[in-house]
Amino acid sequence: MDRSQTIDAFRGLAILGMVFFTTTLRLSKNLPETLKHNVWGSIHLGDFVLPMFLFASGLSLAFYLEKYEKKILPKKVFRRFIILVLIAISLSIFSAYGFLEMDEVMLSALLFIACIALSKLDWKIILGVVFLINLSYIALIQLNYENIFVGHYLGGYPAALYYLPVMLTGFLVGKEIISNRLWSNKNKLTILLIFIFFALFWFLIPLNKMTATPSFIMLSILFSFLVFILVEKIISLNISFRRLKNLGKKPLRYWLIMYIVFLIPLWFYIEFYDLSFPLNLQWHIAILISLGFMILFYTVSCLIEYIDISN
Repeated sequence: MDRSQTIDAFRGLAILGMVFFTTTLRLSKNLPETLKHNVWGSIHLGDFVLPMFLFASGLSLAFYLEKYEKKILPKKVFRRFIILVLIAISLSIFSAYGFLEMDEVMLSALLFIACIALSKLDWKIILGVVFLINLSYIALIQLNYENIFVGHYLGGYPAALYYLPVMLTGFLVGKEIISNRLWSNKNKLTILLIFIFFALFWFLIPLNKMTATPSFIMLSILFSFLVFILVEKIISLNISFRRLKNLGKKPLRYWLIMYIVFLIPLWFYIEFYDLSFPLNLQWHIAILISLGFMILFYTVSCLIEYIDISN
């Protein structure tokens, strides 16, 4: 089995989750507890879809570097980084509620370039970097600087540092997958250490996505790894995830579709009628609209795929 396809399906699942939770969050103030996310001081299923995507990006980054190992990589890295940054800046008003604020695309761009910079280090050193990043959070609290995350989408640019371990760990796991060793000793030890980090920092700092606490980030890595294993097991049963795989191969394309087709028009609607996010729709109406958009999203993706094949 080609595990790169498992990565595509896993990342497609993360994109699907991000689209669903992003749209429902903007449509209703009274979502049921299971559909909420980005709530201060509490953890919900929707909080893990962004870390899942970042973990998947780390997995695919290992394949990306393997593919271009003997080619001129700096130009490709710089071009990809600039494209991500420009898209993030263009969307920031709609996605992060403020011009130049950090959104999911900007976060991905920053973590991408950071992982590239650290990619040549030994895996033990990278895990040491993960631990030091977690440790620095304690210093942040001791210096009373934890409020730097408050008032910014995803915790703002300072939170990017604390999301970095998610993509770094995905990268380490991905390097072993390239050698067809998902359950290698390195991966087993990596996940064990992440669990130890989680237990240690959970004892010191409570779970909180809104301030990207180390306990939440470590739990996100464990959750992402378990979901990846589940996806691989399902695919090993010859169950196809063709559409999810396509979503995973072109995640940025479909993220843009979500904004162009739905969220940007919705933003202009909000501005025209002097309303604010989230809207005051009943939660079941919000879900129906989101599901309807998912059908539209699926249709547009099929159309784009058809055009790609025709060309």
